[in-house]
Order: sequence, then structure tokens, then C-alpha cells
Amino acid sequence: MKGKDDDPLMMLKQEVQRIASSYTEKKKQALLVIGLIHQGERHVFHFGDHPIQQRVQPEEVIFEIGSISKVFTTSILASMIQKGHMKLDDSISLYCPEIRKNHPIQLEQLATHTSGLPAHRFLRDLQLRFLPKVRRDMYCQYSLDELMKLLHSKKWNERKEYPSRYSNVGMGLLGLIMGWSLHKTYEELLTEYIVDELKLSNTFITIKKDVKEKMILGHQENGKEVPPLQMLDYQGAGAIRSTITDLLSFLSAHMSADVASPWKMTHEPKVKIGKNMSMGLGWVIDDTGLICHNGATSGFSSFMGFRPHSKTGVVVLSNYRNRITQDSPDRIAYDVMNMLEQEPKAK
Repeated sequence: MKGKDDDPLMMLKQEVQRIASSYTEKKKQALLVIGLIHQGERHVFHFGDHPIQQRVQPEEVIFEIGSISKVFTTSILASMIQKGHMKLDDSISLYCPEIRKNHPIQLEQLATHTSGLPAHRFLRDLQLRFLPKVRRDMYCQYSLDELMKLLHSKKWNERKEYPSRYSNVGMGLLGLIMGWSLHKTYEELLTEYIVDELKLSNTFITIKKDVKEKMILGHQENGKEVPPLQMLDYQGAGAIRSTITDLLSFLSAHMSADVASPWKMTHEPKVKIGKNMSMGLGWVIDDTGLICHNGATSGFSSFMGFRPHSKTGVVVLSNYRNRITQDSPDRIAYDVMNMLEQEPKAK
């Protein structure tokens, strides 16, 4: 008779707990949920003592996923390209009459962060303290009107290759352009190309009454609760909310994507972003073959990644934002992936 220690699922849970359990220590009302895809099976583990678990199963708790939204955006783009609605080398001006004709920025540059559009800058934060208060999405230092003026500046007189520079406004603009091209909102595209296609039940942007009880509140680094994120203009950069169940379905669809799937093109390296990393369409690809993206909002942090050669994937969701010096879902995900991919020790 086998004991509990011989149960593969129990052993897996113990290993995940060893890697992840310290994360929730000293975090009041923390909930850490980890989803795995390994050897054709899915597993979900959770840690923490948030009271939402008294009414909602951890698998159905809704988190803000932050910049993981970006790979949803590029997945929609790939599907639209396959349907003939757009091309990667299209100028952004084809879909926005406010942008001057034949603008040199192309859709692929937005999807790979090589458009030259600004990243988050400390000096811009200082500048905004002295500018008139206007509505700007969180993590996007330019309003849509300000961005349109920037796109008409002399900087973009001709086509130019820019180094990769992570830009929320650039990816947000891509989401807007895709919607403008079909006269739809970004959330309508999300619903049509991903939510309905994969039959996801809890992936959305706009908060409706029937989902509120399943939404968990986020926490700042110091433990203070924060209200739900609201992004109005640049939703494609980071506005999506989802569950571990839905995200595992999305990840599984990417892991199983073959040459017939439009999503396969998002995994192809397009530009080097460092010695050991490249940028695909939205996805970051490292030299170990890991295809991934992380995310953060003012009260949440997250990670999603997979390695095609081992058919192993992981999603980590937390209702805490972390300081750079703190433990993170990224570290947990890397350690869990490495644990899953280790060869069994010889007896």
C-alpha cells in the first residue's frame, strides 16, 4: 500500500509549497494562486488566508493581471492578421485619421516595443507635477490627446529602427488601433477573439455586478488595500482581469498552437532586447526557451510563462504588489518551472 508520501500529487504540492509558501508570510489577507500545466495535466495550488476563500474557490477568484494583458493584445492582433484585417507592416495611420498619412510607425513596432514611443520615465513624472491635470491612465504618462501630438512631432519624419523600449502607451495604442479598424472597443475584441473562442467565463475589463463578489482586493507593498484598477484609453496595455482557471486555458491554447494557429507567430523572436533575451509579439523569450510575461498593477502582481520543448507552463497570481527588493511571482514561477523540468533522480 502506498503512503501519502508516495502520492505524486501530494509530492508535487509539497514541492510547490516549499518554493512558494514563504511569499505570503507577513502579508495580511494575501492570496497566492499558482496554476501548472505539466505532462498534459493542470494543477492549481493556493496559499494565504484571504477571507474571500470562504465564499469563492481560489480557482474562480478574479485578479488584475496587469501587463499579462499585453500578450492578450498581441494574440488578438495575430488573429486579426490571419483573418486579413491587418498586416504587421501596416502604418498606424491606416487606422486613425488623426495620425498623419504614411506615419513611419508600424503595427509590429508597437507589438515589439520598438516604436520609439516613450517608456515610463522619472523626469516625465516630475514634469507632470507642473502640467495641468488631465485624465491619464495609470502607468501611461501621456493622455491620448498628448500622444497624438507627440506622434505628429518632428521626431517621426521617417522610418527608423528603434531599440526595444518597453512602452505602455505603445501597446495601449495598438489595442486602440485594432478596435478602430473594426469600429469596436478593445473589450469587444477581447470578447470576440479570446473570451468566446476559448469559452472563458471570468475574463473581462468592465466590472459588472455579477462578478464583484469574486473580485479580490489588491494591496500595495505596505499592505494597504487599493481600489480596482480603471484604465480607459490604453486598456490593451494592462486592464484585463481574470482567474487562474481562465489563464490556464489561455496558456494551454498558446502551448498547443501549431503552424495553423495565428498565435504561433507571437512566439517567434523579432528583436534582441538583451544578451539572453528577445522580444516576440508581446512575449519575452529567454535563451532557455521560456516564453513569458509578467504583470503588476497598484495592488497585484503576476507571471505567465511556458517552455514549448518541455510542454510545461505556469501562472502565478498575487493580490500584492511587490517592491523590487521583495520576493515576487517571477521568482516563484522560475523555481516551479525548474522543479517541474528536472529529470527524476536515479535510484
